[in-house]
Amino acid sequence: MQLISCHEGRLLTLAEARLGSGHGRTFRTGLDALDALAPDGAFARGAVHELLWEKGTASPLFVATILARSTLGSDEMGQATHGAIIWSDPHRTIYPPALALHGISLEHFYLLRPEPEDQAWAVSECLRCKGVGAVVAGVPHLSRVEARRLQLAAEGGGGAGILLRQTGRGADVYAAATRWLVRPAPGGRTTQCWDVQLLHGHGGRIGHTVTLEYSRENHLVRALDPVADRPSPAETPGVARAS
Repeated sequence: MQLISCHEGRLLTLAEARLGSGHGRTFRTGLDALDALAPDGAFARGAVHELLWEKGTASPLFVATILARSTLGSDEMGQATHGAIIWSDPHRTIYPPALALHGISLEHFYLLRPEPEDQAWAVSECLRCKGVGAVVAGVPHLSRVEARRLQLAAEGGGGAGILLRQTGRGADVYAAATRWLVRPAPGGRTTQCWDVQLLHGHGGRIGHTVTLEYSRENHLVRALDPVADRPSPAETPGVARAS
């Protein structure tokens, strides 16, 4: 027996409905250990994904960059698909060449600079556009109405909303498909590391953590299981074990 779902006039098996078979309704980062934590091993398009960070640590811009660039797939000719990336930057702190260094094509990248009080509205308007693959925004506070509006806008446009939010008061108000807690982890002389834990995501490996490791020497990124996959310092000189 298979469960079926009706979507856009087509009957799909439940697995097809979740994975968006043939419709590009999910995206993957290519970091297997990270993707494995997400529901059905992929991130949903037409949805909001939240990256949370704790007071006293830096906003998880690197992880947001990884997710955003992953929404831009490519066809057989190597041309980017799934639209543009829009990054909300009301305080003018984003440096596009740094994002390009981490794999975001500036040909498909746009800076959004709304007034802070207008940001939630501006982001929702961008998410409604079907030509947008992802919208990234640091959102200090969301009302229940704003959270729901962003979710509906993402569903309508088909892109991914990637919200950066600080933990604490008000952070329990959300309408997101997945929520992740990002913490800095011990690295090495030439590496930076972050622990990324899935907090919310129906069907995902909630409570599990992977460690993202970025090499400043060759700009490579790895996702490691901090228990099973991470090599010891003796095996990898200059790389410390993440706690």
